[in-house]
Amino acid sequence: MRIEAIGGNFAHEVKDFPLWEPVADADAAAIRDVFRECGVLVFRRQALSEGELLTFGKMIGEPDLYAETGWLSTYPEVIILSNMRGQDGEMLGGLANKPLTWHTDQSYYTTPVTGCFLYGVELPEEGGSTSWASLYRSYETLSPELAKAVDGAIGTFSFAARVGTNLKQGDNHDRAKRLAETPDVKHPLVNIEPGTGRKALYIDPNTVTGIDGMPQDEADDLLDRLLAHATQPAHVYDHDWGPGDLVLWDNAVVLHKRDGFSEKYNRLVKRMIINLDPSRHIIPPVAA
Repeated sequence: MRIEAIGGNFAHEVKDFPLWEPVADADAAAIRDVFRECGVLVFRRQALSEGELLTFGKMIGEPDLYAETGWLSTYPEVIILSNMRGQDGEMLGGLANKPLTWHTDQSYYTTPVTGCFLYGVELPEEGGSTSWASLYRSYETLSPELAKAVDGAIGTFSFAARVGTNLKQGDNHDRAKRLAETPDVKHPLVNIEPGTGRKALYIDPNTVTGIDGMPQDEADDLLDRLLAHATQPAHVYDHDWGPGDLVLWDNAVVLHKRDGFSEKYNRLVKRMIINLDPSRHIIPPVAA
């Protein structure tokens, strides 16, 4: 096994390591250590059943269940993201082929599940690439002015803002129920990794609706400047998918986005969310 930075980027690739084989304790520990440090790990050309995906998830942390029950696969911890349809004509999973702008998952929860991976099964010939932006690097390269503005700042994270107030026809009950069960929550905009003291930004465009004690126009301006800083090319890893690629990331320390792709192409990827060890990873706390 070799673990190397990808082209000098923050993301690392684990090479020559078939995840379908039993993983030695020392190798598992090395993978967890590098993942903790960099926030994005890439494993290419894997051939994994859903049972093997679950085994991998348990090596990283504690796999959790996803809220969108209509996206579930044969294992309850595994969901499908796809634009394909089954024999009954129904969509096989979620998100179809639309582009997804920069975001982090579950920031609107009191205790976000921060670990996540995608596993590519069938992929479009063009488009559909995924990008990640390091919030460690982003914080470490802030100007003194921005660092002063964001240190100690508390943001309001809103599920309602993320999904919008327009409920889709036929989905009104479930969406309304989730809105009622997911009130706004407050998290610090800078978090500290336990053990190392390393700091990371924690922002989520279209979900953070304000900053405590700051006029709305000033908060909007600050959030725009932080996003522009965080997503500049020096802080971003772009992944062009190949069959069997598995990409693992930590939502507390990276943003991600996905490019759209043509409907003429099929895409099917499998996804899992993972509770990470709170003694080793940032779990964004609730701010009073």
